[in-house]
Amino acid sequence: MEGKNRRPRLGFFVREPYATYIVAGEKTWEIRRYPTEIRGRVGVVSSRGLIGTVVIREVLGPFTLEELAREKEKHLADPEFLREYARGRPLYVWVLSDPEEFPRPIPVRRPRGPAVWIRLEELGG
Repeated sequence: MEGKNRRPRLGFFVREPYATYIVAGEKTWEIRRYPTEIRGRVGVVSSRGLIGTVVIREVLGPFTLEELAREKEKHLADPEFLREYARGRPLYVWVLSDPEEFPRPIPVRRPRGPAVWIRLEELGG
């Protein structure tokens, strides 16, 4: 498992302002259309670059929009945004903990297409 001060091998893309909320510890649930097998410390990548890390503890779900609306303080997503994002499908929760925000974003070249994960060992430095 990666230590808190070591760069993890993988990072996932998150829209702003949600990415900043994650690394600040304000957002503890990441809502996705699918579960992930990945656990442990991962990078949080936004349009600003690699902005920090967080631990994926577990995955819960699937959830309905109504169930997620009752937990807004954990995911901070507006119900209308969730409705559009879900496109009629159930959603999953990636449970996050132990956030670390970097003092400055690290530039990341985002792969083309709708990729969620990026290999961070390719960044160098």
